[in-house]
Amino acid sequence: MADTYPPPPPPITPGAPPIPPVTEPPLPWEQPGYPFLEALYETAKLFVTVPTQAFRRMSIAADLGRPLLYALLLGWVGVIAGQLYSIALRGVTANLLPFQSAEGLAMGTGVSIAVMVLAPVFILLGIFIWSAIVHLFLMMVGGANSGFGATVRVMCYATTAQLAQIVPLCGGIVGGVWAIVLEIIGLAQAHRTTTGKAAVAVLLPIALCCVCVAIVAALFGAAIMAAISQYGS
Repeated sequence: MADTYPPPPPPITPGAPPIPPVTEPPLPWEQPGYPFLEALYETAKLFVTVPTQAFRRMSIAADLGRPLLYALLLGWVGVIAGQLYSIALRGVTANLLPFQSAEGLAMGTGVSIAVMVLAPVFILLGIFIWSAIVHLFLMMVGGANSGFGATVRVMCYATTAQLAQIVPLCGGIVGGVWAIVLEIIGLAQAHRTTTGKAAVAVLLPIALCCVCVAIVAALFGAAIMAAISQYGS
């Protein structure tokens, strides 16, 4: 029997419209009818393993409800993990430092519980405030091409980095650096801009904040030194 081969593709007619590219499917979290927990897991796995592809699949036209819910769930997990480690660490230090009062330990535990309970409010406020700051700097460098909603979506999915809080001791540092990387990748993809402009929009406000903190600390230190010298004289 002679070998059979598929027919060759039809020739491209001059002037015909180009063949549309194959588009990637939306994020599992944004697909209607996708099982809830499976969509959450698969979406988080995408942002952990292939963040550039994940942000390409992110919708910038749908409503903000699903991205905000994603941020609340993963951000809450990170906050709870961080506060539980903090409570455990205070218990260890209480055994090592006998002069620490039980009232102080109880107060610290109460503060941690309050933070865990109020975490959704802090997460939402943090997302919108930080999105506004970053979007303003992105506009200043000419990289805001998709609107404020796209920036909010990027910040929502960048909360995937909060999962690093599960790692004790160094989880907060790892999560902070990872969040910055995700935000830069996400802004570049969502706003169709360069990585450099996205990096400036994220890193410049952080740098300015650090400079302001350093100036305030220097002024505060100078005031304390002046008070000490005046008291000594």
